[in-house]
Amino acid sequence: MAWLYTGAAVVLLPWIAYLAVSLPRRNLEYHYRLSWVGFDIALGVVLARTAYMAFRVDQRVQFAATATATLLFVDAWFDITTSSGRTQVLQAVVLAALVEIPAAIFSLYLARQVNRRVIELAVVEGTPLEQAVERQRRRWSRRRSGPTDPVEAPGRPAE
Repeated sequence: MAWLYTGAAVVLLPWIAYLAVSLPRRNLEYHYRLSWVGFDIALGVVLARTAYMAFRVDQRVQFAATATATLLFVDAWFDITTSSGRTQVLQAVVLAALVEIPAAIFSLYLARQVNRRVIELAVVEGTPLEQAVERQRRRWSRRRSGPTDPVEAPGRPAE
């Protein structure tokens, strides 16, 4: 999941650059271009933060994922409602239906799954929530990187 959010943040960068040069400076309001570019920068930051926390196996990823979902829903809404002309509205609806809304739903799913796992760990372990989550994070980190301490290496006696 972390790679998915990393990819989304990276893919968003050229889109932000495109908006920065292609949107009109003013539409009916001042700073039209700045509004959209600023919003997409915020979305990119939240996507990158979600990826970072997922890579760290940090239980607080649920907050970043929820923020990502919120911004994706808002982006879809404003893309559709600020579009002018049938072609732009159709493009905005297709983008919302195929990318933004499914990505937002996935982000909410991720947040819910992490929340459930945190609660399960607290109940199963019978220890305070923080200790249980930290112990599980260390286990996941060891699985990803393998044992590094000679004492933890399988088949090797402790010194």
